Amino acid sequence: MSSIEPVARHRVARLVRGIRPLTWIGVGGTLLLGLIGLASGGVGGMLVMIALVVMITAIYGFVFRRHTWMRLPRKRSAGAIGAGVALVVMIASSAALGAGDTTSPTPVVAAVSTSSPATPSSSPQTPTPTPTPTPVVTTKLVKKTSSVPFTSSSVNDAALDKGIKQVTAAGVKGVRTTTFRVVMTDGHETSRTKISQKVTKAPVARVVHIGTYVAPAPAPAPAPAPAPAPAAPAVPAGGGATAQCNDGSLSYAAHHQGACSHHGGVAIFYK
Repeated sequence: MSSIEPVARHRVARLVRGIRPLTWIGVGGTLLLGLIGLASGGVGGMLVMIALVVMITAIYGFVFRRHTWMRLPRKRSAGAIGAGVALVVMIASSAALGAGDTTSPTPVVAAVSTSSPATPSSSPQTPTPTPTPTPVVTTKLVKKTSSVPFTSSSVNDAALDKGIKQVTAAGVKGVRTTTFRVVMTDGHETSRTKISQKVTKAPVARVVHIGTYVAPAPAPAPAPAPAPAPAAPAVPAGGGATAQCNDGSLSYAAHHQGACSHHGGVAIFYK
């Protein structure tokens, strides 16, 4: 008896060590899903969840011909048998679970049916009035802007020539702001009232300078001064001459007649 126990323990240890981690994971996941099915649908729900896991694992081994956590042989016949058995268990469990669900509400239906004939005789039912929705009214301020035109003015400028125009200040439009009170009912505008209106930016006038300067006419040129009369030549020293001839010689004739007759005529008489 004592010699058999160590052998059995050794075989069990070898069997446990031979189980792969994937098998432990598969068994643990299947048990977890079975507990979830047990909590939600009882024994039938537990069987459905376990059969579903077994069927998916068997189909995987059938298609890819690989070992799974269930340690089924690689033959496709083993995978097909496992999937078929799991499918039958799942269908039977689902049918049992559905039958249990359909029979449970029967007492409640009977209780309702027995109490329904007394309702019309007790008191007439009055329709519940539909509450009238209260409109949502909101108020907000809306500002709108518009332009203010600028004015133009002209200034006479004597520093500019006549006919010339020069813009010294460009016109700029102003801004007028108008404030409205808008009432909204259920998101739609129902009234609009003007509260205020003011010029928030004054316009700048346009200024044009117009030249008025005219240059004066030039003064007339002065007339040339008359040439001075030739001065009489001085009488030479040791005088006595009565005239000077045109050739520069002197005439000592006692009478004007015949003086300088041979020297080109008389230029000037001295006596």
